[in-house]
Amino acid sequence: MRRKLLSLASSTTTLLLAASPAYAQVDTNANVTGFETDKIPFTEMGRLLSNALGLLFFFAGLLAFVFIVIGGIQWITAGGDAKAASAARDRITAAVVGLLVVVAAFAITLILGQVFGIDIFNFRFPGAEQTAGGP
Repeated sequence: MRRKLLSLASSTTTLLLAASPAYAQVDTNANVTGFETDKIPFTEMGRLLSNALGLLFFFAGLLAFVFIVIGGIQWITAGGDAKAASAARDRITAAVVGLLVVVAAFAITLILGQVFGIDIFNFRFPGAEQTAGGP
């Protein structure tokens, strides 16, 4: 055990003494991120989140509409089958409730944005007003 500790201590000491610092040249005008920001559509996180939120609301409304149409087609094709008509009615009811939830969430988002003075669909993080690629 003592031999292992002595070996570890000596190899650590040798490594620390043999290591030399590396000096790098720094270009202060270079792009720090390493990415070509002119090819990226969203360089601001707030803008990305705003667009994602808008897309989520759009797709939720679109899905609710699609489910209402599917439920309507099921109801039409149910014929005289009470079970199929009930399933179609339940699908339409669920889609309408989902659409109401999406509309309510959108309204709450707009109301909270007005109360707190935040334009949620054109949001920018405070202090992140710099241009892409520069300080």
